Amino acid sequence: MLSLETDPDGSRVSAFECGLKTSLAGRHHLVDLRAFDMVFVTMLEGDNYYLVVFDLEAECIHLVDHLGDRRSGALLRDDESYIMKLTPFKVKEIFVDYLKLVNHPKAAAMQASLILREDLPWSTTRRNATPFVESGIFAMRHMEQFVGSRRNFFCGFSVHGARKKVQCNYLRKRYAAEILLSRMNKYGVEIRRRLQYV
Repeated sequence: MLSLETDPDGSRVSAFECGLKTSLAGRHHLVDLRAFDMVFVTMLEGDNYYLVVFDLEAECIHLVDHLGDRRSGALLRDDESYIMKLTPFKVKEIFVDYLKLVNHPKAAAMQASLILREDLPWSTTRRNATPFVESGIFAMRHMEQFVGSRRNFFCGFSVHGARKKVQCNYLRKRYAAEILLSRMNKYGVEIRRRLQYV
């Protein structure tokens, strides 16, 4: 979807709308996004998860990526040609097109917004990160804690590598337990039943 040079039939926006409706699980009154201050879009590029966060209230866009070595796929360089744009700018274009489609009052402001890369003191480099695993843990923690421009962003990660690994291991277990035991997990009831006898 993101790699097509042209989109004459609007399939990019249609795919975004379909994904949004699926994630809203039948709450169609929310599809115009007027009820939301922020919209988080999780991206997987190569082996790195990161976030593009649309702060509709503050009218700005944040890129939250735990890779601080600037060699991540989430570099901030735009281009006039869609095919030459890097992923965050493609996502911005699709999101803004969707806002226009639903006549959102912030569409023009979001189109004019720059994408601001968050400077994270706890960032890692590709050299010392475990692909996928740590990247996904960072992205999940960032989604829990990020509140845009409302206050300084701190999510509890240490700047020290060994301590940060311990924190990632703890969060990995916590998130796995929450997902497995969630009421949204169709196997959650069975998992909880089996755990009673352990």
